Amino acid sequence: MITEIKPASSFIALQAEQFVRSVSSTMLFNHVMRCYWFSELFAQRDGSAVDQELLFLSAALHDLGLTDYVSGSNRFEIEGANAARLFLLGRGVADDRAWRVWDNIALHQWDINLYRDDTSRLLQKGIYFDVRGDADSGLDSNGVREILRRFPRMGFKNGFYSLLEKEIATKQPYKHSYGLCTCLAHHQSWITMPDPKRVIDGAPFAD
Repeated sequence: MITEIKPASSFIALQAEQFVRSVSSTMLFNHVMRCYWFSELFAQRDGSAVDQELLFLSAALHDLGLTDYVSGSNRFEIEGANAARLFLLGRGVADDRAWRVWDNIALHQWDINLYRDDTSRLLQKGIYFDVRGDADSGLDSNGVREILRRFPRMGFKNGFYSLLEKEIATKQPYKHSYGLCTCLAHHQSWITMPDPKRVIDGAPFAD
């Protein structure tokens, strides 16, 4: 149950929340907060012990690259990871810990976090759940409803897709590389690239 989860409340966690709120639209802020809470529900479901502060910092800061606060020619995951690391270092967070947040953010568009430690794995599942849904998540339905009540989606599907369109439109050529085996499989028609709009619209939420 969500009432049994005590959220991260360290000083740096509170600073990060205030910072993200100040540089994000309400739609995007609510998204990163839902990702954190969904990650906590996955941890509760699995009975996993996570580094709660690290989980919160990674979730709260993971989409900085889609805000106007961040500028640069690299894809938003990298720009956002760089900005998050500098934010944490500037507030006294240890370098190795700031790098762990960097890793979680830089890798969150891939599936690599799913094969790392529990904190990274459950962060990734929380992000995936909010963006594309997971019919077999096994999450507490009352907890999901409460998270949506606290942090409404506010037209997230269309709003988030618009941010991705802006990302592509303002960074040309777009610096993104794919694994060679993925490229080969696509070239030989063994796999097809999914339509991001259909992925986002397929999430089991109204908006």
